Amino acid sequence: MVRLVGEVVAVPGGHNAKKHFLMRGLCKLINADAWVWTLSCQRDPDKPQIYVSFLNGGMTEERLAKVLQAIEHPDMVGVAAKFFNEIKGKQTHLTRHRFQITDKEYYEKTGAHLAWKEADIGPTIMSLRPLDGQSSSVIALYRSYDGEEFSDRDSRIAHIVLSEVAWLHEQGWPEDRGITAPKLSSRQRLVLNLLCLGQNRKQIASGVGISIHTTQDYIKQVYRYFNVNSQTQLMNRFIKGDGGDEK
Repeated sequence: MVRLVGEVVAVPGGHNAKKHFLMRGLCKLINADAWVWTLSCQRDPDKPQIYVSFLNGGMTEERLAKVLQAIEHPDMVGVAAKFFNEIKGKQTHLTRHRFQITDKEYYEKTGAHLAWKEADIGPTIMSLRPLDGQSSSVIALYRSYDGEEFSDRDSRIAHIVLSEVAWLHEQGWPEDRGITAPKLSSRQRLVLNLLCLGQNRKQIASGVGISIHTTQDYIKQVYRYFNVNSQTQLMNRFIKGDGGDEK
């Protein structure tokens, strides 16, 4: 763990390259097969969580689209309420595995469970670091649906590694920390995040299960909302903070 954290500093490239290196190493340590690192725009336990600016590893484009849909499933409010209430009370970096976050019997009765099953996601570790009054750096590590549950030890290893890179949690976000994103509909946010991941309209349509025409309409709405004219401009706004990557 010490070696991994130390090596991250020396990784060439910007913060995205360092995040990918760190997450590949952490996945090896705890035998996770996929991960996402994202920005939470608000963390009210009583409201749906809203996320933008995803990095990811270990997923196909189709699986990633399903993961993004599962993340914003309406039932996730109840599933994650315990975790976000704990965050609200402690206001510190916390890392928990799936059944420290929610009750197993409750979870398996929800529509969210079916959405995660569709994405082939089962065991999960979630690590959240508050950045300010609303936004947080959020990391999730996954195993496939039928995979062995993460242990308390796995969760602790993840927390030790992820809490030692506070500087990296602060980097790579939009300058406004995504405060405009909650005004979008859930489908618009899904298209926004897939665009920021570099997917084209055919890939988005296939992953989300909508027509090319409908996809194009959503893309136009997103461009208009953020006053951009291209996917590159949109990616610069959300991945590099309006184009300002580290020098």
